Amino acid sequence: VSCGSSEVKTGYSDGKDVGGEKVIPRWVTYGKNLARGKAYTVSVPSNNQWGAGDPDGTKLTDGVVGPPYPGGIAPSFALGWSKGQQPEIDVDLGAVQACGAFRIQLGAGYPWWDALKGQFKDKVEVLSSTDGKNFLSHGFFDLNLRWRALAVNHVWPDEEVIAAHNFELILPSPISARYVRYKVTPERALTASEVEVLDFIRYEPFDLRLALPDERVAGKKRAIQKA
Repeated sequence: VSCGSSEVKTGYSDGKDVGGEKVIPRWVTYGKNLARGKAYTVSVPSNNQWGAGDPDGTKLTDGVVGPPYPGGIAPSFALGWSKGQQPEIDVDLGAVQACGAFRIQLGAGYPWWDALKGQFKDKVEVLSSTDGKNFLSHGFFDLNLRWRALAVNHVWPDEEVIAAHNFELILPSPISARYVRYKVTPERALTASEVEVLDFIRYEPFDLRLALPDERVAGKKRAIQKA
C-alpha cells in the first residue's frame, strides 16, 4: 500500500513470486491407543542409568508419555539402552486388530540431539504379525522433523528444540495385527518412554493465515457503532 494513496497491490514488494509449495497448517486427531495397558517383552533389558529401568514391565504401555525434553527426571519414565545394543519391543494386543498408525517416544540419554536440525541418527523399524512368528516390516520412523510437519494443536517447546518426541508412523491403509514389534537401533544413550498402536492418526487442513477484514464488513461495523 502506497502512503497517501488508495491503491492496493498484493504480492511481494519486489514484484517477484519465487513460487514453491503453499504450506497450509494441519490439525491432528488421534484414534484409540490399542496398546494401552497391554503386555510386552523386550529382548534387551533396560539399563538403570539416570533413573531409567522397567522392573515391573509396564512403563512402555502405561499411557504415561515422557516429557518433550531430555535430562532431569525424564529417564525415570523410560527404558534406556546404549549404542551397540538393538532391543526389540514386542507388544501383544491380545487379539488381531486393525492398526493404522504407530508411535514411539524417544529421548536421551546423551547426547541431546535436535530432531529439527536433522541430528537424530537412531533408527526404529516397525513390524507386525498375526501369529507372533511371521513378521512383516512397515518401514522406519522418520526421526527428523520440520516445523511444517507438526500439527497446530501440538504444543511446541519454547526453546524451539525437539530433543525428545513421540514420533509417529502412519500406514497408507490399516493392517491386521496382534503383535507389533519395534526394532530399535540406538546410536547413543537412548531412552524410550512409551509405544503406541493406534487405529488411526488423521491430519486435516487448519488454516491459521491472517487476512485483512473485508471493507464492507468494516463499513457495517462503523455504521452500527454510530447508530
